[in-house]
Amino acid sequence: MLDIKINQQQIEMLQTDLLKWFEKAKRDLPFRQTRNPYYIWISEIMAQQTQIDTLIPYYNRFIATFPTVFSLAQASVDEVIKTWEGLGYYSRARNLHQAAQIIVSDYEGNMPETFAKLLKLPGIGPYTGGAIASIAFNEKVSAVDGNVLRVISRYGNSFDDIGDAKTKKRMTAFIEGILPDAAGDFNEALMELGAVICTPQSPKCLICPIRSGCQSHAAGTTEQLPVKKKKTKQLTKKMEVGIVKQNSCLFFVRRPDSGLLSGLWSFPITETVAGHGQDIKKKLAENFHELNEPIFIGTNRHVFSHIVWEMSIYGFDLDNAIREPVSTSHLVSNQAHTRTDYQFKALSEIDDLALPVAFSKLLDQLTNF
Repeated sequence: MLDIKINQQQIEMLQTDLLKWFEKAKRDLPFRQTRNPYYIWISEIMAQQTQIDTLIPYYNRFIATFPTVFSLAQASVDEVIKTWEGLGYYSRARNLHQAAQIIVSDYEGNMPETFAKLLKLPGIGPYTGGAIASIAFNEKVSAVDGNVLRVISRYGNSFDDIGDAKTKKRMTAFIEGILPDAAGDFNEALMELGAVICTPQSPKCLICPIRSGCQSHAAGTTEQLPVKKKKTKQLTKKMEVGIVKQNSCLFFVRRPDSGLLSGLWSFPITETVAGHGQDIKKKLAENFHELNEPIFIGTNRHVFSHIVWEMSIYGFDLDNAIREPVSTSHLVSNQAHTRTDYQFKALSEIDDLALPVAFSKLLDQLTNF
């Protein structure tokens, strides 16, 4: 049972006062100037792991490059990922591309108008589907993200763990039961309040529009809420990166179609066992007949949401060794586009690659290699 202490009067106060505040105080964001479901979809996918102020230039760039679902569907995966570059979580970009193709082929380019149909598209879960359905089509469905969980936990003085899937399910059902007719505005208002007023640390209770009904404010427990148990500690992996150079060009490989940074370009990388560059040398033997002994370049560290790479970087200069990879015809199908799995690129051409930050930040360490 959900531990929320809100009576009917407080529910009505939440509905009316929050909407009045939102109408006057909402931030002027580019995707709030439209009810175009395509634009709302793009903005909501971007907002999943990115602060609003940070994503705006990325959103503007993406919409300028792919102004319609048709242009997005017709682009190559590499073009989409390159335009997405800098936002991370590249599976979101691939899902956008795949979903756009489905929308064009199955819905004649029109965004599905119901929550149930939206959930069938790649990359759209309950929150994103609820946001699109309620904001673009005013379907009476909730959109519960971290901001909303925090606001409702504090408003109802709930000490339920919001990291627990059962709590989120019950919280979603509770919000579904109090949605006003203006469901989209109400969902946005809850998210906005959590983003700018009811923040994780140092919430601005003195200017909160629903302070008079907030149970945690009355009880003095605001700083204790919401309750969220700590996540499992990140796994650390020791990795070796291989920088292969030939005629001032660097060797890049495309990562597998599943797993971390799937489908993106990278330097060759492998988990290390033997150390001293021997593991990455062995991996590179898949592409090169012979290699000189690895030259230690330096170390770097990259933190993902669930894993940390501790990287040792080793260089291999081919100018006095093998001239070509083992094969230059290893091709695989990537949806409608044929691709190579590896290539040499001059530094001046690297901007054309969708190179994740985990690898692009290593370039500064290669000046003396």
